[in-house]
Amino acid sequence: MFKGADGETDWNSVIDAEVRRRKILEDFPEACDEKISVTFDLSMIPFKVWVTRFHLPEAEKANGRAAMIGFVMAYLVDLVFHVSIADQMDSFLGKAFLLATLVGTLAIRRNEDLDTFKSLADEATFYDRQWNATWEGVDRPSEKK
Repeated sequence: MFKGADGETDWNSVIDAEVRRRKILEDFPEACDEKISVTFDLSMIPFKVWVTRFHLPEAEKANGRAAMIGFVMAYLVDLVFHVSIADQMDSFLGKAFLLATLVGTLAIRRNEDLDTFKSLADEATFYDRQWNATWEGVDRPSEKK
């Protein structure tokens, strides 16, 4: 059923079928039947299939974004400060920008991540805003001279 043209197991078809089966069970839950046992175990799928199916596309996307951002930043630094890309990589500032590019690319993978960081910043300053609101219209003892 899941044999490829070469006669070997097509693991991508196995994964697709399992995803569809789980989605159907999620949408239409029904009682388990002891007569029909599902013996599918995720550990049956070889590690290489997991990496090539799920991890490599994400890694390629992150590497591509880091390369584009890094090249644009290096080009802008070259335009503004007249420092070649090779000289930038030899300086401390160039290495700091490279680190910032990598960290930014890893931290912000989707547009939703920006919303997450925004909500975290709002949450981090919530108590400070609440504290300041309690002192509105009142002279603080620390402000008196």
